[in-house]
Amino acid sequence: MLMEADQMTAWKVRGLAAAMLATAAAAVALVAPGGAAAACSGANIEGNGASVEANAHKLWEGAFNAKCVGTEQVKYISTSSSKGVESWNVGKVAGKFLGFGPNNACVATDTPPNAGQEGEILEKETLGSGAKVLTIPVLQFADALPIHLPEGCTASSGKGKKAIGRLVLSEAQVQGIFAHTITTWAQLVEGANEFNEDKLVGASCDSSAPIVRVVRKEGAGTTSVLEKVFFEINKNPVDGSKTWNVLAEETENTLWPDEAENLVRGEKNSGVISAVVKTAGSIGYANLPEVRANTAFTTAGGGGEGTATFWPEVQSDGKKFADPSTDGDSPTVANANCAGEDYVSLNGEGKQAKFPPESTEDVWNEVTASATEKKSYVFCGFAYVLSLTEFANFPATTEAEVTTLTDYFGFVLGSGAGEGQTILNNNDYLGLPEAKKEAGNVLDIARKGVAKIAF
Repeated sequence: MLMEADQMTAWKVRGLAAAMLATAAAAVALVAPGGAAAACSGANIEGNGASVEANAHKLWEGAFNAKCVGTEQVKYISTSSSKGVESWNVGKVAGKFLGFGPNNACVATDTPPNAGQEGEILEKETLGSGAKVLTIPVLQFADALPIHLPEGCTASSGKGKKAIGRLVLSEAQVQGIFAHTITTWAQLVEGANEFNEDKLVGASCDSSAPIVRVVRKEGAGTTSVLEKVFFEINKNPVDGSKTWNVLAEETENTLWPDEAENLVRGEKNSGVISAVVKTAGSIGYANLPEVRANTAFTTAGGGGEGTATFWPEVQSDGKKFADPSTDGDSPTVANANCAGEDYVSLNGEGKQAKFPPESTEDVWNEVTASATEKKSYVFCGFAYVLSLTEFANFPATTEAEVTTLTDYFGFVLGSGAGEGQTILNNNDYLGLPEAKKEAGNVLDIARKGVAKIAF
């Protein structure tokens, strides 16, 4: 398992580079007609970063390492997006740069670096080789919003045969909750009756109870995905002089409006979910696989429809609403409801640019889901891995380590039987979109990015 940043030593530097080279080779194999990803030909490596990707890497590692008899070639440890990129020098945290090596070979993030942050990574390039950072998408995920209603309360939404025993929120309401402009449950449901007829019921239910926001303790991609959509809804400053977009792109994106009031922090997605379970009157956010795995929010553990603990549907377009899962609040895993997601690139002024970026050498920090979705859940996003185009000029890197990395990410981006994108099916994630036009094919762009990793 990966060590924490302050425990890693300089010798780890060489493993990352080598591992990443391996990724390139595998990607080339995948792109080539009839090619297949190799395995077991390089050195052992470890990676760290986004907790959103933890479950996916467990699936991928199991299948990939099974090809390597007697050795565990790839290990991934869940830290957070911010801790992952800090281990590559982003944020310039004293003592945190771990170099590129076998124990810091793969950095995963759901908050892709902007141009300035990429520059911080490349500051450690010792010989001026002209290396570039590669931001490589690997999957799509959905932020679910676990809710624990006030004591004695259950919820209903809609009427007649269409009524459900959960809340149905607009994206503007979710923005208002986390901006702390909607501060009580009564305010939430009273403002909802015009379009979704949300109600809190129960003989002892006190809807005047405050809404407690549960957020990540550390910088996180789940936070960024939420805040990027919030910025489409509200482009005004929400924390002093900072907009949602500015808050989303900070390495430690942990600042929230009115932090002193009704705000609780949890470490990793699991900590957020646990805090919601323990805190009546709360709402949080976390990736769908981990929310569903906590049975408090499904019928497996007495949650879901008609109870106090559930995740809501969220407005997608007009009076249409969508669940983060393709099978609702069932305890059975399915897919993240992100198929047909309308992604856009939105700069700090709120102006749209072309999506997707043409290459993994471009920055992907402006990519976000559109706040209006006709076919999908709104709070979806990409998870990424970071790599480099050149490693030979980082003296502690070995070619064998890079070989494993290219092999591994070639496998991750494979869509054949038993390969990485297929393995994501019915595991509460979704593979990368494949457009008919080459310029919009995110999976193809990602594969070409792996092929650019080189020693």
